Amino acid sequence: MDLTNFSQTVLVVDDERFVLRTTEFVLRRLGFQYVQTADAVADAMQAVLSANPPVGLVLSDLNMPDADGLDLLRRFDEMGYRGDILLFSGEDGQTLTMAESLAKARGLSVIGTLPKPLQPDRLVQILAQRVGLNTQTGQARVKSAQAAVAVPAVMLERAIEAGELVPWFQPKIDIATLTPVAVEALARWPHSARGAIYPNDFIPVAEDHGLIDRLTFVLMAQAARIEAAWRRQGIELKVAFNVSMKSLHEHTFPDSLERALAETGGSLGRFQLEVTESQLMEDLVRPLEVLLRLRMKRVRLSIDDFGTGHSNLSQLRDLPFDELKLDRSYVHAASNGERTGVILESTVEMARKLGMTIVAEGVETLDEWMRVKQLGCDQVQGYFAARPMPGDQIPGWIASWPETRARLFGI
Repeated sequence: MDLTNFSQTVLVVDDERFVLRTTEFVLRRLGFQYVQTADAVADAMQAVLSANPPVGLVLSDLNMPDADGLDLLRRFDEMGYRGDILLFSGEDGQTLTMAESLAKARGLSVIGTLPKPLQPDRLVQILAQRVGLNTQTGQARVKSAQAAVAVPAVMLERAIEAGELVPWFQPKIDIATLTPVAVEALARWPHSARGAIYPNDFIPVAEDHGLIDRLTFVLMAQAARIEAAWRRQGIELKVAFNVSMKSLHEHTFPDSLERALAETGGSLGRFQLEVTESQLMEDLVRPLEVLLRLRMKRVRLSIDDFGTGHSNLSQLRDLPFDELKLDRSYVHAASNGERTGVILESTVEMARKLGMTIVAEGVETLDEWMRVKQLGCDQVQGYFAARPMPGDQIPGWIASWPETRARLFGI
């Protein structure tokens, strides 16, 4: 199929507005004329039935609020849809592979799978292969789309200075009391043309061009102002923030960060800083001094995405960490595989003996919640309880949490 003759509708199905807008942006840059979006399975089904021209390609998340993506695949089969499908999800790779196999067993045409958060350049590659962009015009469109999703350093620097990047916040719930106790601050870059630019696209640029400390200071200063506003409303939540390993190689980082927060009236001690396990294990010696300086400033430190690297807790016992966050792929796999579950049990037991708080990330179902509770995790973070949201939505979410809790747990 040549893109220049692709006259059918492309349907994007996801319940996140940023994903819909970003994906639509990429599709239009590739030359697709007819693009529709749906944020619910019911709307997606209606679009397939009524779209003019008819839907020939569906890009769908596996995790939807009104029905999961597997249900969507079943409905596509029942209604005789025989266009192409591209699946994406925050689930682990095995789950995506199994979903692809199930779809193909139903006779559906799956052209690929992608993990979330989506990487626009990978989306471009899959679509380019499928629709036969082998003409001169097609290749020009691919290059245009690739250039459009790239993030020039000068563009990022201007956005940082203009305050275009903002923190969103995802709550962390105490698993014993079912009480919100903290939030993780996540960088978001709303963009007028692209809908959103994701951290995977701009964090490496910031690290490679010496912008990462400035970006961290700006976002944490914003988060400090937002956290202060929450406290004025009687809301006490610890704020966790990811720190780049590039920053941990600068011995001046703790003092510079403290000064940047002080300028806005913020306090470094109100933050918890997260370091990704896989990055940390590449070099344990150089960042240790910086981590100790942060610890001396009463900052709680967390190992993020544990289970994605090659470390073990015996290697980490001499590092000044207070919290261990289990990676979402680890959590999902443990819910579906006995062997991974045994490994997870031993990890939780060792972390507890070291006096660490244990957080399960990426919990998306009640079954996963009950599994990590059974394992002895202290806190839970994930779509099951709450999605990331702007800071001004946190007070409303807190107010509605008792009702949400009753709906989720029946108590």
